[in-house]
Amino acid sequence: MGVNTKEITFYPKSKYIKDIIDPPKPTLVPQWFKKLPIYQGSSELIVFNGETNQSAKTCIPFLDSLTSGYTFNLWCDIQVKNSKTNTGKLVTWGNTAFDLIPIQDRPDPGLPIFQGFDPMFFSWKSHWGIKTPKGYSCILTHPFNRTDLPFITSTGIMDTDKWGIWGNQPFSFIKDFEGIIPAGTPIIQIIPFKRDNWKSKIDDSLTDWANKEEIKGKSIFRGYYKNNYWQKKKYQ
Repeated sequence: MGVNTKEITFYPKSKYIKDIIDPPKPTLVPQWFKKLPIYQGSSELIVFNGETNQSAKTCIPFLDSLTSGYTFNLWCDIQVKNSKTNTGKLVTWGNTAFDLIPIQDRPDPGLPIFQGFDPMFFSWKSHWGIKTPKGYSCILTHPFNRTDLPFITSTGIMDTDKWGIWGNQPFSFIKDFEGIIPAGTPIIQIIPFKRDNWKSKIDDSLTDWANKEEIKGKSIFRGYYKNNYWQKKKYQ
């Protein structure tokens, strides 16, 4: 039986925005992950005490996090400098048209300050709204596992079947970061999901099954989860 395909809709803040700023795109694997070697510290597989030297490149759950959903990408270069007169950052960009500014100052949102990040908050301006089918919401968050980015975006959940109007999402820069963040940099990852009510329970009858599967998984060096359980996700 085929997987049921749902449709997510993106709509621009104004008619001319779509000719200037791209809508969110399916999330792409970052270049650093593509360049990551399969094995750590060697060009070949090494097994020691039952453990292999495989890198995160062979981890399917990690790959799923990097390719799930859609991303808002920065539509223009921005330059970040440390203020010489007070704490905080000075951010500039080329196009000064009000409707096209990529970020704006953010009054203190009362969020905890992440260690190593500047206490001054800004907000990303999305310029695009989101519409999902009835019963579906979206997680809007910092791009998963993208610790290489010089900022951190806050996380929110929006019921985008009812309300998905373009908004502003808080973020802060790494402390002392200065430089240019290029157009195309992912700034917000969007993960649509179906709303359900949940309750938790404990079932120790699953322990034997899990132990047996773990033993089976260790019978081959690579690919047990991928070949037996993983389902490829598609975002277009």
